Amino acid sequence: MSELARVISNKTVEKFLTPEDVIKRIEDTWKWYGEGKIIMPPKITTDMEPAGVHGWFNSMPSYIGPAKTAGIKVVGGYSGNRKLGLPYIKANILLTDPDTGVLRALIGADWISNMRTGAQPAIMGKYLAAKTDVVTIIGAGLQGWACLLCMSKTMDIREVRVCDIRPEARESFIARFAGYPFKMVSCATNEEGCRGSDIIITITTADAPLIREPWIKKGALVMTMGSFTETDADTVLKADVIATDHIPQTLHRGNLKVLVEAGKISADSFDVVVPDLIAGKQTFQRRPDDRVCANIVGMGCLDVSVAALAYERIAQADADTPVVDMD
Repeated sequence: MSELARVISNKTVEKFLTPEDVIKRIEDTWKWYGEGKIIMPPKITTDMEPAGVHGWFNSMPSYIGPAKTAGIKVVGGYSGNRKLGLPYIKANILLTDPDTGVLRALIGADWISNMRTGAQPAIMGKYLAAKTDVVTIIGAGLQGWACLLCMSKTMDIREVRVCDIRPEARESFIARFAGYPFKMVSCATNEEGCRGSDIIITITTADAPLIREPWIKKGALVMTMGSFTETDADTVLKADVIATDHIPQTLHRGNLKVLVEAGKISADSFDVVVPDLIAGKQTFQRRPDDRVCANIVGMGCLDVSVAALAYERIAQADADTPVVDMD
């Protein structure tokens, strides 16, 4: 049996996939997970700070039954990257044949990671949002850009409010959406951005309450996507509906971690688990005035599934990628 593996760059992946492809694949993969067709242990974080290395990375393995693939995403944040002209977040994916363990591909996964991140609120908003007229993005980085890009494919948006502690980041973010059919507003404060907004997304590296409960109107959807605390406690505790993508991971990372440790949130606190909802294992009746707080911690199976789709298309096209003999 041949043991040839492809080495696939970010640019090659982008040639073979569109944001629309990723959005569909993420929704399909959430459904497969809800149906029990995916095996995915919780992600493991390796913090290198104690060794004097200013960075961390997550290891995210999974088996995707419908895609007939297994693999692992390794993604981390590296503090010195911006000085080198590199993005803070860097990701790579390894794909294997699930029956033999033979390596299929090594894939540069920055584009996949960004688009997967962006696809999540685009899909969650479809299921959880009462209105989508006004959207607030807190965190004007690449992943915030991916969120709005993907949301623009699935939602009717009239106004987007951009919040970031760096004014130049806000202006750069807004410039990337020139010509889009919605108004872009640079907000000097998070409160200005949040009041009256239908959908609020936090996607930052902060560990601080960026959103406060009094700023959130009735009927709003708040989606937190950072690795640490991003709202005050009442944003969660006074929400009418608490949702997540994956309960076990949500209990030990992200916006709810501190509340879990304080005994204020448990596995029984969640009203909606999105993969179960999409799979039809759960029902959800959204009342117009309900305030929904959704914690999106990210599931490695999504990246591996998108990578498998990219690999399949690239292999079928016999695209010009380096091939390595692993025998």
